[in-house]
Amino acid sequence: MRATELQKQSQGALTVILFLVALALALFPGPGRAAKIPVAATIVPLGDFCRHLGGDLVEVQVLVPPGASPHVFEPPPSVMAGAFRARVFVYIGAGLEPWAAKIVASRESGKVAVVEAAQGIPLIKEVGGHGAGPPGGRPKGHEPDDGVEKAPGAHEGHHHEAGNPHIWLDPVLAQDICGRIAAAFIQVDPEHRALYEARRQQFMTALAALDQEIRQQVETWHLREFISFHPAFSYFARRYGLKEVGVLELAPGREATPRHLQEIVAAIRQYGLRVVFAEPQLNPRVAQVVAQEAGVKLLMLDPIGGRPPYGDDYLKLMRANLATMGEAMK
Repeated sequence: MRATELQKQSQGALTVILFLVALALALFPGPGRAAKIPVAATIVPLGDFCRHLGGDLVEVQVLVPPGASPHVFEPPPSVMAGAFRARVFVYIGAGLEPWAAKIVASRESGKVAVVEAAQGIPLIKEVGGHGAGPPGGRPKGHEPDDGVEKAPGAHEGHHHEAGNPHIWLDPVLAQDICGRIAAAFIQVDPEHRALYEARRQQFMTALAALDQEIRQQVETWHLREFISFHPAFSYFARRYGLKEVGVLELAPGREATPRHLQEIVAAIRQYGLRVVFAEPQLNPRVAQVVAQEAGVKLLMLDPIGGRPPYGDDYLKLMRANLATMGEAMK
C-alpha cells in the first residue's frame, strides 16, 4: 500500500514537472521556434534594461560600445544599419545622442516602437550647462533650485538641448524608463504580454531594492558634497540628498580653463573633500592634475558600464559606483 502511494506521489510530481517544462517552452521559444525581436539601445544601461525585460524573446544590440562616451560617439554605417533593422529602438534623448534622430525619423508607423527615455521626465536645467537658461543667464545666486549645488564656474558650457540627460543613474527614474520599454515590447509582441509584464515586475522589484540599499548607505556618509568629471551624477545626487559642487569638464571634448580648475581646487578645499571623481570613458588627465594640486585621491565613477567587474549589468554597475562614492564620503 505504501509503495502504491509513493508511486502515485512520484507520478504526480512528474506531471507537475512536465507541465512546468511545457510552460517554459511556450514562454521561452527555443531555436527555430520563433524569431527573436531585434532591439537597438543606444547605451549599455538601456541595453541591460531591455535584456531584463525581454529575456529570450529579444535580441539586443547596444549602439555605443563600452569605453566610448555617447556625448562624442559617431556611429559607423554598420551600427546604424543594425539600428534601422530593429523593431524596438530605445534611446535617452535630451540631446545625448543627436544622431539618434535619423533612426527615429526612419521608423515605419506600427512596425517600430520608439522609446525616448527622457520624454515626460522633468530634467535638471543648469545655468550655462545642460539646457541653459535665457541668453546671458542669471546673476550668480539666482540659479534655479534643482537640488544640485554649483561651485563657481561649475557646469558651464556642458550643453544639451533640453536639460541634463543622465536620468538612468537614478534608480527611481530607471523604473519609469523600464515601464515604457516593457510597454514597447508588448506593442510589437502582444502575444507575450504576460511574460513582459512578469519580467517588468521582477526587475522593478530589483530596482526598488537597489534604491533602498543606496538610501541606507548614504545615511552613513559624513560628506555629502562631491566633485565629478562631468554632470553625470546630478540625478543621483538629487535623489539621495547629495551636492555636486563642481565638474571638471566644461563641455564634451573641450579643455577646462586654468581659472576653472583653480575654482575646482578651491571648492575641494572649501568642502573638505578627499576625492576627485573621473570617468573611464573620458581622458582622466585633467582630473589627475586637479587631484594632485588639491592633494586628494582620484577615483573612477562609471556612468555607462560595459567593463569589468560589472560588465553590462546595471545593478552591479550602480553598486560599484555606490561603493566608490562610499569610500570617498564616509
